Amino acid sequence: MILKATDIRKTYRTRAEKIQVLNGVNLEISPGEIVVVMGPSGAGKSTLLHILGLIDNCDSGSIEFEGHVVNMTQDLSSIRARKLGFVFQYHHLLPEFTVLENLLIPQTLIGTKPADAKSRGLDLLNFMGLENRAEHYPSQISGGEKQRVALLRALVNSPRLVLADEPTGNLDLGNSVLLLKLITNLRDEFNQSFLIATHDRTVADVADRVLSLDCGKLS
Repeated sequence: MILKATDIRKTYRTRAEKIQVLNGVNLEISPGEIVVVMGPSGAGKSTLLHILGLIDNCDSGSIEFEGHVVNMTQDLSSIRARKLGFVFQYHHLLPEFTVLENLLIPQTLIGTKPADAKSRGLDLLNFMGLENRAEHYPSQISGGEKQRVALLRALVNSPRLVLADEPTGNLDLGNSVLLLKLITNLRDEFNQSFLIATHDRTVADVADRVLSLDCGKLS
């Protein structure tokens, strides 16, 4: 088991009211599994991913990662950098760096040797069919290519789990289909696990499990 979440609860408080976004979420993810969480905008999908990705804290509940309970009061940056990868609706590539340099930066942050980082980046670009884009800047490549590079950036440190928040939300149908095919190829080739939050029903076609987030619970 890669991740196990138990009774996750999260409430946001405004001046006028309390909004309970997550109301006892339970979830387990195994190696090589693609899990899709569906629900309309505002259902709490992004909140759930941020909590499971150790970006945000829950009010109560527990998260186990590879059999170890995560202490939410400790510095979690190392776990995020080494064990988790993130893909968002917008690619968030750094515009002043080339495609290859965008893949080198996450590796540099965990101390990967420059030569090894470059080799890993080029290998992934070759796998994705983007080797001819290595020295291009984000402004010089298409939207679909940017999102594929963003997926590679999530993979460069060989994470145990990739969390993707509406990864096809900013893509046309053709690029969405291509991205989803790449996700299944990565699962098959590297036994990579994915947790994908979306309201795009085409994403469900690649899932091993499809869950619905409704009234703060998964079903």
